[in-house]
Amino acid sequence: MTHAQPDCRVGCVVPPPEVISALKNLYIVSSALAQRGTYAQEIRDSQWRTMVQRAQEAKTALDQHGEGPETHAIVLLRQMTAACQGLVDRHAARREIPFAVWREVGRLGHDACEWVNLTARRGRDADT
Repeated sequence: MTHAQPDCRVGCVVPPPEVISALKNLYIVSSALAQRGTYAQEIRDSQWRTMVQRAQEAKTALDQHGEGPETHAIVLLRQMTAACQGLVDRHAARREIPFAVWREVGRLGHDACEWVNLTARRGRDADT
């Protein structure tokens, strides 16, 4: 992973389920759009609407989190939400979305996917 992960066996704070869910949902849709955008493929209106919905859900989860601890998941969700909102704003303004922007969204999605998978593995390991 590109960022250091806390060792959750030594008392890290697990983010609330709505933050984890928002992160997962946002990385799925943003990664799909980034994949299409990187290769200059058409992105349908329904896909943009889904991105808008997922970004709004992420903002809501962050608002509900409030002043809670700033975990790696929260930082990732803030970064992804900002990047995705930037994509939506550019699309709404009919502005070109540079390759570098798509690549950054893809990178953030990759980081989020790794975090979600790592968290899921830790959960399974803790159950055994």
